Amino acid sequence: MRQYLQIKEAYSDCIVFFRLGDFYEMFFDDAVVVARALDLTLTSRDKGKENPIPMCGVPHHAAKHYLAKLVQRGFKVAIAEQVEDPKFAKGIVKREVVRVVTPGTVVDDEQLEPKAAHYLVALLAEGGACGLAHLDVTTGEFAATQLAVRDVVDELARLEPRELLHAGLDEAQLAELQARIRCAWTELPAPGLYNAARAEAEIETATGRALPRDAEGALLLGALALRAAVAVIKYAAETQPTGTLPLTQLLPYTPSEQLILDEATRANLELFVTLIGAKKEGALFGILDETRTSMGGRLLRRWLSAPLVDVAHIRRRHDAVEWLVEHAALRAELRLELSEVYDLERLAGRATLGVASPRDLVALARSLERLPSLRALIHGSFAGDVAARLAHPELLELPEGDEALCGDVAREVRRTLVDEPPPQWRDGGFVRGGFSAELDELTALSEGGKGKILEIEVRERERTGIGSLKVRYNRVFGYYLEITRSNLDRVPSDYVRKQTLANAERYVTAELSDYEAKILGADERRVALELEAFDRLRRRVAESARRLLPLAELVARLDALASLAEVAHASGYVRPDVDGSTRIEIEDGRHPVVEKLAAAGRFVPNDVTLDPDGEQLLVITGPNMAGKSTAMRQVALISILAQMGSFVPARRARLGVVDRVFTRVGASDNLARGESTFMVEMRETAHI
Repeated sequence: MRQYLQIKEAYSDCIVFFRLGDFYEMFFDDAVVVARALDLTLTSRDKGKENPIPMCGVPHHAAKHYLAKLVQRGFKVAIAEQVEDPKFAKGIVKREVVRVVTPGTVVDDEQLEPKAAHYLVALLAEGGACGLAHLDVTTGEFAATQLAVRDVVDELARLEPRELLHAGLDEAQLAELQARIRCAWTELPAPGLYNAARAEAEIETATGRALPRDAEGALLLGALALRAAVAVIKYAAETQPTGTLPLTQLLPYTPSEQLILDEATRANLELFVTLIGAKKEGALFGILDETRTSMGGRLLRRWLSAPLVDVAHIRRRHDAVEWLVEHAALRAELRLELSEVYDLERLAGRATLGVASPRDLVALARSLERLPSLRALIHGSFAGDVAARLAHPELLELPEGDEALCGDVAREVRRTLVDEPPPQWRDGGFVRGGFSAELDELTALSEGGKGKILEIEVRERERTGIGSLKVRYNRVFGYYLEITRSNLDRVPSDYVRKQTLANAERYVTAELSDYEAKILGADERRVALELEAFDRLRRRVAESARRLLPLAELVARLDALASLAEVAHASGYVRPDVDGSTRIEIEDGRHPVVEKLAAAGRFVPNDVTLDPDGEQLLVITGPNMAGKSTAMRQVALISILAQMGSFVPARRARLGVVDRVFTRVGASDNLARGESTFMVEMRETAHI
C-alpha cells in the first residue's frame, strides 16, 4: 500500500490501475469512483479492521475494455505495471507507471477511429491573441498557429480535439469555449511557465528537425504558438514515460490560408455528420470517401475540413485527379495495391511509442513490401513522357531505391517474426525458426519434452491399467497425474500424492518432475529470449520512423487522390475551372448527397450564376420541399469540393476562389447552451 500511495501521489489527477498479479486494482477514492463509473463490485481490503480500504479491480487481459470506458468519460488513467519478474524479486515486486492514458493521448486501436485524427490541442491565451498547437500522438502530426481569440472557436471546430489543454483564458472566454467545444478540458500552469526563449531549442530537440524559417531566416511561428507547441509535447511526453513520441517537423499554418468554414457552416452543410442523429451516412464525407487505407481517409478528411485557397495548388490537385480519372485501368490496379497497405502512420507511431505488437510489425512489413509495386505502377505510366512527369508532381513523389522505400525495415521484420504471430504474444511463439540457434535449441527441447510427457501418460496407463489416467498441467502445481477415486486402489507405490480433489487425486513421479524442470526451464528461457529479440526489433523500427512517416504521407496522398477520381468517375463529376475571379457559374449543378439518396433520375439539376458586378444576391422562393435549402447548400458544397481538389457534380462549373463560406439554414435551438431558436438565428446571422 505504501508503494501504491507513492504512485498515487505522483499521479494525483489520475485513476491508478495498480497491477497485482492478474488484476489491475484500484483503492480508496479511485475505487469508489471507478466502481460507480464502470458498474463494478466495490469491495475492501483489510475487511476485519476498523477502517477497511475501498477496493475494486479488473482482469488485466480485459483491461482495454474498461480503460476505453473510463477515457470516454473524460478520466485520465495511470497504468502501474510490475517491472520485474516476481520469481526473482527481492521483497515486494517493483512497480512503475508505464503509460498515462488521457482522452487526447489514446494509442489503442480499439479506441481510435481509423479515418479520423485524434488531436491533443494546447491553447495559450495572452491579451487578445492565442497560440494554438495540435498533436496527434498516434501519427506524430504536429502543427501550430497564432490567431485572435475571436477566431479560436472556428479553428477548434475544424480540429475537433479529443482533449484541450488551456492556460490564460479568463472565465468568460473559458465558459464560452467549453459551451461550444465538446471535449475533455485540462488546465495548464500559467503560460509564463513555458519559456519562449527556450521553446525553439526544446521543439527542435523533440522533433530532431529545425524549425521552419522564411527566406531571411526569421521563424515562421510567433512566440505564443511556439509556447503552445512546447506545452502540447511536454504534456504528451509525460503520458509516455517508457516511450518516445513519433513527432514529425512542427508545421506552421495560418487559418486564413485555407477556406474558413465556421462551426455553424460545418453543421448546416453536413460535411461529416448529419444534422439529425449525427450520422456519418448521409454526410458529404461518406459520399467522397472511397479510400483504401485509414491514413488516406484521414488525409481526405483534412482536405475537406480545410480546402485550399491558392489557385495554383488547387489546379495541381485537379491535374492529378483528372489523370487518374482518365486512366481507369491503372486506377483500379493502384487501388487494389492500396488495399494491401495497412495504416503505416499509426503502425510506425505504435513502434515509436513502444506499444507495437508482433502483429503490428508484420502488418508494417507487408505494407512496405507493396510500395515498390505502387511506385512502378505510377512511374511506369509516365515513362518517356517528360512533360507529363513535370505536370503531375502530386503523383510522382514516391522515392526510388530499396532503402528509400524502407525495404531494409521490412526484411528485418520478416527475418525475425513468423508470418502469423499469435495474438497473446507475451507467451512467445512469434520468432521465426532459424533466427537464433539458441532459440531453436530451446524450442526443440520444449516441444520434445512435451512429447515425452505424452509418452509418460501412455506408458503409465499401460503400467497401472487405469485407462482414465491423465497428465495435466497448471501454473500452481506444474505437471501431475490425475486419477479418479474409483481407481485409487491401483495407484503404484512410487506415486507421490500432490493434491486431493472431490472426485480425484493428483500425483507426481520422479520422472515427471525431472521432465517438468527441463521443459519449464526451456520454456521460460525461450520466452525471455523472444521478448528480448522483439524489443530490439521494435526499437530498430522506431529508429526508422523518420523515414517511414514521410512515406506514409505520400501513400495517403495517392489514396486520397484515387478516391476523388473514383467518385468523379462513378458519379459523373466534372473538373471545375477554378480561377482568381469573384464569379460563380454552375450549369446543371447537383447536390452531391441528395442526388445519391434520391431515386435515379429524380434530382433536377439547376443553374446558378453569381457575380458582384451583376447578380450578387439571389432570393429563392417556393413551397416546403421545393429545394430552396438544397440549392443554397449545393452552391456551397460545389465551391468546397472544387477548392479541396475534387471534381464537382455539374455539367460545367467556373468558380472563383472563395475565402469563407457561411451557411444558416433551417430553424434550430440549442437548449444545452441556453439558446432559443431565435437566439441561434440571431447569433449566427450576426456572425455572418
